[in-house]
Amino acid sequence: MAILDQKFISRRTVVKTSLFGAAFLYLSTSGCKTGGTVSLSNRGLGCSFLDPKAEDYFFYLCESLLFTFLPKDQKEKEKVLGEVVLGIDSYLSALPSHTQAEITEAIQFLNLGIVRWYVFGSSSNWEDTNRENVIKSLNQWKMSSISLLRSIFFLLQSMVTIGFFENSYSWKHVGYPGPKHALGLRHG
Repeated sequence: MAILDQKFISRRTVVKTSLFGAAFLYLSTSGCKTGGTVSLSNRGLGCSFLDPKAEDYFFYLCESLLFTFLPKDQKEKEKVLGEVVLGIDSYLSALPSHTQAEITEAIQFLNLGIVRWYVFGSSSNWEDTNRENVIKSLNQWKMSSISLLRSIFFLLQSMVTIGFFENSYSWKHVGYPGPKHALGLRHG
């Protein structure tokens, strides 16, 4: 299921975001074309839930959050980030459809140029977004008095963490030898 193949606004969304918020969410999906949407970086990862624009979003979000754990070699870094995005896609594909619908709306909203500009400081594409601005914005969300922003932060952080640490390809970059080494350890 491609993420941008759907346009929907639920009554719950209208109540939660107010009429203005619902109109803004609708506008975020109204410009989306079904099918052949291709992002600037079309990575061809073969995601089953994420479309190319969402792949780009998570690719650069992961790069911003995981930069200290990533290899220095550009090809190796792109391979690790691609595997992380595939892990996120796998996680999202397994969620119930009503949860997928809410995540779809959130990703479409964050992919709006004006939202990217306001939140992260760059409206053109994710490649031009400054890592420090992304980290600063996410840290503000983490500490926000608005529970919705805190929830978005923890959702994004959880997805990136799951995508990175579920993948054995990433383990060598943080020095984790794998679960087999823990089998011989005695606890307590």
